[in-house]
Amino acid sequence: MTATAGAEWRRGWPSVALTALGLTCAPATLPVYTLGLFVAPLSAEFLWSRAAIQAAILFSTGLGLVGGPLAGWLVRRYGLRLTVVSGLAGMALSLLLGAAMSGWLWQLYLAYGLMSLLGAGANAVSWSTYVAASFERSRGLALGLALSGTGLSAMLMPRIAEAGLEQGGWRSAYLALAAFVALAVLPLCAVFVPRGMPETPGGDGSSAQARGMDVSHVVRTGRFWLIGLSSACIYMAVGGLIPNLVPALTDRGMSAAQAVGVMGSMGAAIIAGRLAVGILVDRLWAPLVALIVLVPAAIGCLLLNTAQPLLVYSLCAASIGLVTGMEFDMLAFLIGRYFGLRDYARIYGRLYMFLAVSAGIAPMTFGAIYDRTHSYAMPIYAAAALLLAGGAMLLLLRRYPDLSDPAAETVAA
Repeated sequence: MTATAGAEWRRGWPSVALTALGLTCAPATLPVYTLGLFVAPLSAEFLWSRAAIQAAILFSTGLGLVGGPLAGWLVRRYGLRLTVVSGLAGMALSLLLGAAMSGWLWQLYLAYGLMSLLGAGANAVSWSTYVAASFERSRGLALGLALSGTGLSAMLMPRIAEAGLEQGGWRSAYLALAAFVALAVLPLCAVFVPRGMPETPGGDGSSAQARGMDVSHVVRTGRFWLIGLSSACIYMAVGGLIPNLVPALTDRGMSAAQAVGVMGSMGAAIIAGRLAVGILVDRLWAPLVALIVLVPAAIGCLLLNTAQPLLVYSLCAASIGLVTGMEFDMLAFLIGRYFGLRDYARIYGRLYMFLAVSAGIAPMTFGAIYDRTHSYAMPIYAAAALLLAGGAMLLLLRRYPDLSDPAAETVAA
């Protein structure tokens, strides 16, 4: 018997709150939202190019090729609490290594690579599995609220880093970020995150938790590849735009504080996007909801390439934030609706590889084009095209399968 929405929320709200907190310092969020603030000081001190510095994201998110499946395996093997706490400890250690850099570029890449590997347990695979197992009727809204932690990261982490920069330079910024992870987030998760995964509301042997496809079958379906390639296109766009936004805006004459303010509007939009998308996907076909969000963001990219007042730039950043707010939620929701919860963590881990690799390649590519052309115009136009392509792919998914019907598990597309 399926639990009522109210009963789900009374039982499952801690999973939402803890996930939102934990995702503020996940390996796919913290590095992306803060690296832009380190570009200028690291370039000035060590004479590194922008492309070389932005390539660090290739290590922090690109190694999600390993980190995503690793997180899914860790949750199944060692339980939720040990997985996320060890991941947060790994994030703090990696940030401390960042503060200790002495001028060798490999040190930057090592620090950011370890964020992905040592911090793997704290990424969205672990957290979304926790929320998805806690909700069924309100899963879309719950995921939207929980994954708003990425929006909190966009609002909070750049300000922590900026405060550190003002107090003692880039080393102090890394130390401030490490302190937040180790002293604020990790202890709360160590106390309140459950050891194992909660039972799906109303779950029994025939529940949604037992229904769905095995990962070995899922990877052979057309839907798996459509979702994966769509995620790659969308995150290639936003993954390239976000860490390059502060340098792009300061190149236009903005102060660092103004650029961080624009990033703040993006963070607020990420949260708003998560809430709106979470509500809508519980009521409408999810690919249509995605397209509604992606088209304005593509228009926002085009406006970023023109001279505009600060307010317009903030609105453009907000439109990109809506996409960022949607993407993790949409991926988590689509997995549950099209493939079920039977092998959710491992399926998420496989699809996360598409997102991680594209997000890792994108900042370096944007930076390399800038170093060659001294302009961000070309990659920003490409981002608009990628957003539209990702939305078009999702429209090919067709209707949700009936996972209560065993025959649905044999459908390959």
